Amino acid sequence: MKSDSFVEVIYISANNKIVSSNVKYIKGLTLNDLLDDLIKKSVFSKEFLRNKNFGCYGEIINMSYLIKQSDRIEILDDIMINPNDKRKRNFHKNQ
Repeated sequence: MKSDSFVEVIYISANNKIVSSNVKYIKGLTLNDLLDDLIKKSVFSKEFLRNKNFGCYGEIINMSYLIKQSDRIEILDDIMINPNDKRKRNFHKNQ
């Protein structure tokens, strides 16, 4: 029996509210296609996504990024530092 593979899309707001959604992986799916699907399903609005940046496992990606199986797409607010540096800073701050 073949199991479906999913791509996780995650957004963490400034007040640490987490919005997460899983989208079925389809070969050849781009970030742009994935976002269109999320808009159609009313997970996120087009207006909300308009000024966001996107990452995958800490690396900034563009709209033509080809989604891979089991990717985790991160929706990022205005980027002041890269996601890895932010996680490191938060880790040290909480120690």
